[in-house]
Amino acid sequence: MKAEDLTVGQWWIVALVTSALLVAAFYFCLKSKKGAVYSLIAPALGAISVTGHSHIRGHMEIEALVIFSTSMLSLALLLVAIRPDVRKYAEKARLGEEYEIPKWKINLYAVLVLTFAIVVGSMLL
Repeated sequence: MKAEDLTVGQWWIVALVTSALLVAAFYFCLKSKKGAVYSLIAPALGAISVTGHSHIRGHMEIEALVIFSTSMLSLALLLVAIRPDVRKYAEKARLGEEYEIPKWKINLYAVLVLTFAIVVGSMLL
């Protein structure tokens, strides 16, 4: 599938769905309505930056929506992957204790998610 196979309207729907997946991943990860509400900031900032940057560079709207959708989906997958550690971190924070997620684990997940985003983005564009 190529990006041109879908219309701009359909890509907006994909962008909204991936944004909703990111909010759902935040809620699934933290089990907090407050966290889910704060997670709305990420899609809003992502939409502003991707659309603004694409207009500066002269990209089409579809390309901007593909990049946005891929990045939102990648962030949602990253949150689901590190969910157990984030839950431990939140529980320890409530008890006043410290818990640090191992750096190697965060780096590994980040590399895998970035690879996923690059592969999906390059396949679509």
